[in-house]
Amino acid sequence: MTLGERIALARKQAGLSQEQLGDKLGVSRQAVSKWESDQTNPDVAYVAQMCRLLGVSSDWLLLGEESAQSAAPERCPGCQAIVSGLDQFCPNCGRSLRGNQPKGYTILLKARNSGDSLAREDLFRLSKTGIFSKPPLDGSLDYQKAQELVSSAPVVLGTGLDKEEVYRAWDVLSYPSCFLFFEDTEQTDPQILAEYPGIDPKSLILTPRNEPMTFGMTVLAVIAGIIGAVILLSFL
Repeated sequence: MTLGERIALARKQAGLSQEQLGDKLGVSRQAVSKWESDQTNPDVAYVAQMCRLLGVSSDWLLLGEESAQSAAPERCPGCQAIVSGLDQFCPNCGRSLRGNQPKGYTILLKARNSGDSLAREDLFRLSKTGIFSKPPLDGSLDYQKAQELVSSAPVVLGTGLDKEEVYRAWDVLSYPSCFLFFEDTEQTDPQILAEYPGIDPKSLILTPRNEPMTFGMTVLAVIAGIIGAVILLSFL
């Protein structure tokens, strides 16, 4: 059985027409027809979407492993949504599906066209935070470089950020819809990353830092101690 025949079989078992599957994938009926007749092969991104939509594993769809067809579809360990073996992140909740704890976080600029001017302003804000030690946001950002970044979006702006840096970056954004945050991953293609849901930086729990007492706070503590001692002595 060819790849096209497996796509057709899975589509029919899911009760979808070629047009319905195309609508869900954002392609034409003719494109689906060419896949099923083995005239062309779908891109990897479409294969991952089909696995989720049709409830089949990527092993079966791509390789034809018969045991994989009858196996239960893969699911996200977090939200239990159906995922594909090709997915780096859960398409529903954004959780990393690679199992390893992230070493850090990635920020991606996804704005294009209508969001250009908004994203450009936020790029300048990010470059002034001191979070980024490497280009393009290492403090040397000027108008021309900012415009080039926006024109080439989606583009990865930085990786290896810790939770506090992610939260600081999020805090300065006036137009956060132009950006996505991810757990660091082996996937580096911005076009593919832009298709996944990012994480909500507000969901990252930051441990409050123990700030040293200022001189004023120390004086107030001493005064409060003296007043408490006087009150205590008055009862003796």
